[in-house]
Amino acid sequence: MRLLNRSFVVFLLLLLPLYAWSGETHFVTREQVDFSKLLPPPPALGSLPQKQDMDTLLTLQKDRTPAMEAFAKADAERSVFRFADVVGENFTPEKLPQATAFFNAVKDSADYLLGPAKEHWNRPRPYATNPEIHPCVPKPGNASYPSGHSTFGTVTSIVLANMIPERQTEIYARAELYRENREIGGVHYPTDVEAGRIAGTVVAAFLFQDPAFQAEFAKAKAEVRGVLGLP
Repeated sequence: MRLLNRSFVVFLLLLLPLYAWSGETHFVTREQVDFSKLLPPPPALGSLPQKQDMDTLLTLQKDRTPAMEAFAKADAERSVFRFADVVGENFTPEKLPQATAFFNAVKDSADYLLGPAKEHWNRPRPYATNPEIHPCVPKPGNASYPSGHSTFGTVTSIVLANMIPERQTEIYARAELYRENREIGGVHYPTDVEAGRIAGTVVAAFLFQDPAFQAEFAKAKAEVRGVLGLP
């Protein structure tokens, strides 16, 4: 998997405001984070980067095993509880109602910010431009760039790792697998996933500046750590 362009992320983080926002429905507003202006455009159809994107997907498709396909299908679910395999067996929605609602709100905030960017670029999915791509996961009904799953997996992992710093390494490694499964599944280009990683990092940085988010984070963190038996 390609490394995140760290200098670009640092540049984006420098754009963070020095004040907190006060969105009522979401933790952040579109006026403060416009990914159609912050992210680079996706590769153009017919360009060399687009061909490289497609070649990567064709290779992954050729090499994927039934086990990899099953894993990708399972990771099509956008839920913080996909991280249970590295957090612990008690990490379930039944035992964590407050954390469930909190992470759903985080997901909704990320989706709210990403929607206009997807519409702005309206990049076709890989299988829409190449009949040789055969997804092994459900085909989404929206545009390809940036990846919503990658954004979700990134922001969720950052928030979760701040709740459970003892398992930070495992959580971030699991997030990488979550992102990769969108490419293995055949529904996202590598550049979609990389843009989602950047977007998720920026969303998380904004979230942790917001007092309303911090208050809900503290309550969810206490619940999670209590259920996991952590001090």
